[in-house]
Amino acid sequence: MDSQPEASLADLGFWNSMLHSRTFWVPRDHGLLFFTFALALAAFASMLILPRLSARRRHIASVHADTSGSTTMMDFVLVTPLFVFFMFLVFQFAILAKNHIFTHYAAYMAARSARVYLCPTIPISVGSFVDATMFNIKVCDNSIANQKAETAARIALIPAAPYKELHCRSGCQPPQSLLKNVTEATRVSSRWGAIQRQAIYMFDTDNVKVKIALAPIATYSTLKRTPALPVVALVQVRFLLLDYAGWIFATGQRKDGNYYTLSTAEVTLL
Repeated sequence: MDSQPEASLADLGFWNSMLHSRTFWVPRDHGLLFFTFALALAAFASMLILPRLSARRRHIASVHADTSGSTTMMDFVLVTPLFVFFMFLVFQFAILAKNHIFTHYAAYMAARSARVYLCPTIPISVGSFVDATMFNIKVCDNSIANQKAETAARIALIPAAPYKELHCRSGCQPPQSLLKNVTEATRVSSRWGAIQRQAIYMFDTDNVKVKIALAPIATYSTLKRTPALPVVALVQVRFLLLDYAGWIFATGQRKDGNYYTLSTAEVTLL
């Protein structure tokens, strides 16, 4: 039995028969063949390029997200310090307003005390003059009026004093018995240390200045025999500022480096 030789892979006839068989289809027109080949290349290129484009799109999206986050963080970094500083200024303004109210209250208390102890220029009655000169019975005393007014003003200012311990230069002797009675009556004995430091600050002669005098209408009131004399009280207080606001609102600076501002109030009791 004769055996036929096997077809070689390099045989052109073999490939011609294979390409023109029903299994493979190749257009016989050269234009159509070129178009088919170009379409195949385009499909193959799209298979390779599209995943890369999708990855690039995701990368760009992530970059945009990072940029948006960076912009938000930059806004936060720029705005937050200004906002915090503004809130601290509002807080300092509130403290200054509170301190000024205490200054007015201290001037009122000084005027009340001075009204009790100051003597009229002309005795109100003959009886009071005789009692004062012959029997040494005084219903008023000019020698202690200023001291009593200062004590009343300083006691009224104690709640507005700083809590921290500061160096006291002179006159740092608050009435201990009175402070203890007040703390016991108000049930704040547990804060005795802070209250004592506040009292020492307000009883420092450099921190509080008190001036009292009879009002210009006092002589007329005496002639009208008015039992209560018109009194004028002037109080000036040094209030410490917060550390960050010292260079903005400061009137002066203490030797220990703390900044302060002056609060002045004048009250006239008719």
